[in-house]
Amino acid sequence: MSHSTAVAPAQTATRSGMIFHWPFALAIVGFVFLWLEVIFQLQSEWSFNPQYSFGWTVPFLAAWIFYQRWISGPTPEPPAWPGLTITLTFLAAAILFPSRIIAVANPDWRLLSWTMALVAAAVSLGAINLAGGRVWLRHFVFPVLFFLVAVPWPVQFEQLIIQSLMRADAAITIQLLNLVGTLAVQHGNVIELSTGQVGIDDACTGVRSLQATFMVALFLGEFYRLTIARRGLLVLAGALLAFICNIGRTFLLCQIAAGSGLNAIHRWHDPAGYTILFICLFVLWGLSIWLKCPAEVPTTPPQRHLAVSSPRNTILALALIVWLGLIEIAVAVWYSKSSGLTNNNAQWFVVWPINELDYRPYPLPEEVSALMRFNEGGAATWRSSDDRNWMMYSFRWLPGRTAALFVKNHRPDICLPASGLTMQSQSEIRLVRINGLNLPLHFYRFDDNGHPLHVVYCYWDGRSSYDTNSAAAEEDWTMRGRLRSAREGKREVGARMLELAFWGEADDGEGQAALTHELKQIVRR
Repeated sequence: MSHSTAVAPAQTATRSGMIFHWPFALAIVGFVFLWLEVIFQLQSEWSFNPQYSFGWTVPFLAAWIFYQRWISGPTPEPPAWPGLTITLTFLAAAILFPSRIIAVANPDWRLLSWTMALVAAAVSLGAINLAGGRVWLRHFVFPVLFFLVAVPWPVQFEQLIIQSLMRADAAITIQLLNLVGTLAVQHGNVIELSTGQVGIDDACTGVRSLQATFMVALFLGEFYRLTIARRGLLVLAGALLAFICNIGRTFLLCQIAAGSGLNAIHRWHDPAGYTILFICLFVLWGLSIWLKCPAEVPTTPPQRHLAVSSPRNTILALALIVWLGLIEIAVAVWYSKSSGLTNNNAQWFVVWPINELDYRPYPLPEEVSALMRFNEGGAATWRSSDDRNWMMYSFRWLPGRTAALFVKNHRPDICLPASGLTMQSQSEIRLVRINGLNLPLHFYRFDDNGHPLHVVYCYWDGRSSYDTNSAAAEEDWTMRGRLRSAREGKREVGARMLELAFWGEADDGEGQAALTHELKQIVRR
């Protein structure tokens, strides 16, 4: 006589002893879609910004950590304060709707990236608390929050940290070079040698390994199950190692430039960078092994339990899936009413002054082209008939390339001081009529080793009208401008950036007049 075991339609037994049933699978599907929303918001930074390219590995590492904790998870218990948890979880999920609406118009807004990531973490932790109580919340909080290491830092904070570290990198490298007999002088983030000038990551890109080192340190701390104090020590050690390794890389490249010329840097730039990075990671790995606690011999095999199942949890999982679907439908309907273009979205282009004296195209370094990801653009220098030396950069981004993501971090007031120039004056954004166009312009004056340098900078967003001074003052990457674009249903549709500079005029009024006159010769509708 054969024996059979009855299995309920809603659940089956797995080989690991964990009971699996369809409400659990439904919850997994809901949370996969939830985190995919966050990944979609971050994919531009991960794809176009080399500083955050490591972000593509973080979802997989977070999933692996969650799985490892799942198979050794404690016995679930009834949730504490379920009513409050449900209320807060629904409130967090509700924030996704305005966040997605605004994100379509502002794919590069880091405030939204943090908002959506924190919402996903709050909803996930709320569901974990409902499924397994406080014991599960403590057990699974790390893999959920680990994802946040891939979210780009706020721009102001990032620039403060990176620019400070780069200046310190240059200052320490100068001391080391002089110590070994190589004459060097610091100008901001630029080191001047007898053979020329060497920039710290071209004086604009920052210490790329720092955020990646944080991610690796946190992962190794979890992999070796270090105590909280030792994990903190590992993170601090990782930051110190990244800084020391960047100093070593800068010192090595400067020595090569001093001995073999600046052209030799291009042959050694990537090999030196990868070598230093691997040294940093291997030292960090060795430190994590040294900090590892002795392995404990388990007295009983790990228990694998299913979350506390209830009709309430099933309804919550269904509600999350339905809510995410409704959000995407609402986003499609909202932006279908407008193409994103304004009535004043005139096409304009730049006429390069090839007939001017000493006109020379200025070759852009490969690193700049890779970072800016422009579709069209270039740079040139020339001398005008009034004997002024000029330089111009012009870039264009087609729709979908999130131009503001790169331009905001590469304005004259950020890059030029980093290259050793001193900013002496800066105007508010103003609309200037150039050949029938209202161009939003910033005017700057810098001191370049005792020589005045006047710069005009224009960022043109294809969605904006630029028909009043107030529109220019709001500028699209301020909060008001970003919210206005979302409210009017204007998707990101591409942009232009123009930067024009000349040397030799001390008076701001004369300098701005000269820049305006030259723009009229260059810009055409």
